[in-house]
Amino acid sequence: MTVDANASITIKSIIRRYYAVWAMYSLAGGFLFGVYPIFLRSRGLDQLQINAVLATYFVVTFITDVPTGAFADALGRRRSFMTGAVLRTIAFITYFFAHQYWMFLIAESIDGIGTTFGNGAIDAWGVDALDQAGYEGVKDRLFSRVMQLSSAGFMCSAMIGAYVADVNIALPWLLGAAGYLVSGVFGARLMRDEAPRAPLELGAIPKHISERISGGMRQGVSNRVVMILSMAGAITVGAWAPYWLEWPIMFNERFAVGIWIIGWIYCGLTLARMIGAELMIRMPGDEYARAGRITGLIIGSGIALLLAGVFGGKPLLALALLFVLNVFTGGSQPLVQSWFNEHIESSQRATLLSFSSTFQTAGGSIGLIAAGVIADASGIPFEWQVAGLITLCAAPLYWSLRSRAQAESAVAAPAK
Repeated sequence: MTVDANASITIKSIIRRYYAVWAMYSLAGGFLFGVYPIFLRSRGLDQLQINAVLATYFVVTFITDVPTGAFADALGRRRSFMTGAVLRTIAFITYFFAHQYWMFLIAESIDGIGTTFGNGAIDAWGVDALDQAGYEGVKDRLFSRVMQLSSAGFMCSAMIGAYVADVNIALPWLLGAAGYLVSGVFGARLMRDEAPRAPLELGAIPKHISERISGGMRQGVSNRVVMILSMAGAITVGAWAPYWLEWPIMFNERFAVGIWIIGWIYCGLTLARMIGAELMIRMPGDEYARAGRITGLIIGSGIALLLAGVFGGKPLLALALLFVLNVFTGGSQPLVQSWFNEHIESSQRATLLSFSSTFQTAGGSIGLIAAGVIADASGIPFEWQVAGLITLCAAPLYWSLRSRAQAESAVAAPAK
């Protein structure tokens, strides 16, 4: 067997394991999708308090994202992922027993730390393992497939969680806790092929991680593409994070047929994201078309969310517009993810992925608090109109990278 054939087998093995870890991780988190805000409402929280609980999650991830990313780069992505899975299991069990507002804040803080340990670790491991195995070409298709598989996992567990919640609104938390334990076991067995790391003495670990944090931050700030993509991510997450919490409450109250309907709606919206990702795979073009393509998708997302708010009094029409919104977001997210990964170095990948997440969590925490005030004062539909306008503000940032992409294309093109 030739070396090329061996490399091909290795690459296929890594891709399969990469997909499997993401599928299991997504399956664990999906039990709460849709049910989460309804659970908090059932425990007596108003919209501002519900948003504040998730804002706590964003604040904690904002503080811990880069340090835990540096941990993953320094001590291994598999160790980081397993630590995150254990912490998220503890958080979900805490949520199951929580009845007071302060207990929700504690559980959300633990979940935020757990998320940052896993945040970026899977992608950093998968991308680096593929690069070391000789994978060539852009990874748009790879990230689109990951999104589709993750969405399929979310759909399955969200449907189960919605029907279980009709029996007991708290039981999906126990399902999620069990799911994260299983995903941790999967990660321990499948996340192999990491590059060897020099052993560190226990006393040298804090200094080593601190150096990686400062180095990663400098790289992130000095890299124009990384910085602009991170800023645009802060805007879109700030606009969309409140909507993620609001639509289950709104449609549960409007249709009033049981929590199970939220599971079906979630599956429909997830299917829309999968369609968007598939359309991007099949559209002709290369990496230099991304800037214009993402700009158009962001504009479409903003308009769809704005119109969903305008027609909030007509739930079926609003739902159709949210379906369109999710087609656009499903198409844009893998493109942004692939683009970002191409502009960061392997040694700092997890740190810089966390650098980007830090911007997103900062935007999300601000957006959640502001949206909670708006929704309590003027209603969810009006808040969606504001969020749609905010989404449009990200479009110029993506468009500003178009000239750079064209310049890179000109440099890459062979001379005639």
